[in-house]
Amino acid sequence: MLGFVFWHWPEPETRIPEYEQKLVTFHQALANSRVPGVRASATFRVAGAPWLGPGRSGYEDWYFVDGYSALETLNLAAVAESRRASHDRVAQLAAGGAGGLYALISGSGDMGALTFVTWLTKPKGLAYADFYEMVRPWTDVTPTSLWRRQLVLGPAPEFCLMGDNPDELPSTLRPLRFDRRLVWSGEL
Repeated sequence: MLGFVFWHWPEPETRIPEYEQKLVTFHQALANSRVPGVRASATFRVAGAPWLGPGRSGYEDWYFVDGYSALETLNLAAVAESRRASHDRVAQLAAGGAGGLYALISGSGDMGALTFVTWLTKPKGLAYADFYEMVRPWTDVTPTSLWRRQLVLGPAPEFCLMGDNPDELPSTLRPLRFDRRLVWSGEL
């Protein structure tokens, strides 16, 4: 399974309730269309993510898809005739955005693991097998999932640990946590 992540932020003059309402309308339209290969989506209000820019808050959308070919399906479905208006209404209010692509490494990847995230960086020189063993105490807890950035796409660190609020992680992983609040989630 892959997770396409899209971080975006509204124009400064945009009213947040209006932006969120249009964002939720788009996610609901996508969920109602039952796009093949697209399992679920969620959007979060985030503050403090360094890749959003200094002092900027914004949104983090996750789209869970079956694989790389489903990314094309998602891309086309997002702006298909039946969803174009809801997509364009929120897109017109956005000041900017950035995307990332993550593959599920461990865990179920179910929506229940979305409550908390920690972004991690694998220490240089540490083999991936050793990294996975190092984080096993956190990834063996249910519901938790570990996601790894693909094709070096995205501004965030290489790993994302989702699940319940984990115990303290080693500082060598440079754990990054910031304020994140669920706005909407749904199975597609």
